[in-house]
Amino acid sequence: MIRAGSMRLPPRLLRSLRRPPGDDEPRLRPRLRLLRSLRFSLGADVARLPARLRLGRLPAFGPRTESFLARARSTRLRTRLTVLAVAALVVIGGWLLLRDSALFSVDQVALSGLGADALPVVSDDLLAAAHRQTTTDFSLDALRAAVAPYTIVAGISAKTHFPHGLSIEVVQRQPLAHLQVGKRWYLLAASGLVLTGARAPGLTVLRSTTLPSGGRTHDGFVLLALGVLADAPPPLRERVAAVTVADGLLMIYLHHGPRLIFGNAALPHAKWDAAAAVLADPSSRGASYIDVQVPSRPAAQVADPATTITGSGADANAPTGAASVPTLLDPALVQPSSYTSG
Repeated sequence: MIRAGSMRLPPRLLRSLRRPPGDDEPRLRPRLRLLRSLRFSLGADVARLPARLRLGRLPAFGPRTESFLARARSTRLRTRLTVLAVAALVVIGGWLLLRDSALFSVDQVALSGLGADALPVVSDDLLAAAHRQTTTDFSLDALRAAVAPYTIVAGISAKTHFPHGLSIEVVQRQPLAHLQVGKRWYLLAASGLVLTGARAPGLTVLRSTTLPSGGRTHDGFVLLALGVLADAPPPLRERVAAVTVADGLLMIYLHHGPRLIFGNAALPHAKWDAAAAVLADPSSRGASYIDVQVPSRPAAQVADPATTITGSGADANAPTGAASVPTLLDPALVQPSSYTSG
């Protein structure tokens, strides 16, 4: 008995391999080569092999099988290659037909990334484009083409789950303000891009006399106002009713609150932080304006126009403008639009 992995064969099997050639040598030669290969690949007990195999005599094939093998051996190489090529074409053609069939249709779609600002038509068109595809022949470009008219969509990624699942993740642009030009209204992103496929009530309204072109606004003042709004803390941004220019100074009006005098668009983060600090101070309640032109020394006018609250309310009797250093806005930035209104 031979153990698995052993390189030794039984004596009887070795004798059968050394038998003198006879009349049946041509017929047995392939079988003997098979037996010799057992010296390297045998991993089972040789004693359990059939007796005819141990003696080097493999079972003979039937007449039909022998005839078929003989014809196959006599077939020309060109014919064999032709048969293989045809078989490959059949397999590839069958796959091309099956991959677009209902066997692999997209039936389950998980959509994420679209917020409440996006119109329902955006998700409807996206889902319709997904359901027209299969998981084995999926095209991300088809999804992008379906939402190309909606600039609210900044990007799309998708992953198929064989055989019927699909996950879609959408990157959405955030609306920042409304633009009014005459009787026309547009929804703008922070970059000035006109957003389509979205609605966002309650945003700041910016007015202009220049229509957007190329899908975005090119009004200098509108772009300046968008930059200031983009830097605002979300709680304060939601309260902005209007952005305008008065006497060459950039003004921001809050719902149920004072106007903020920014002066210009420099240091917007610092100015918003200063305004938030003054608004949080109880002594600034009822202020008509907060001057943050110099963020380190904000001033809030409360009740009597002859007095202001500066800093965080430490000096209640400071004279008007004690904390303000007026900085005029570049006139080129506010032409031809010199105001906005909510």
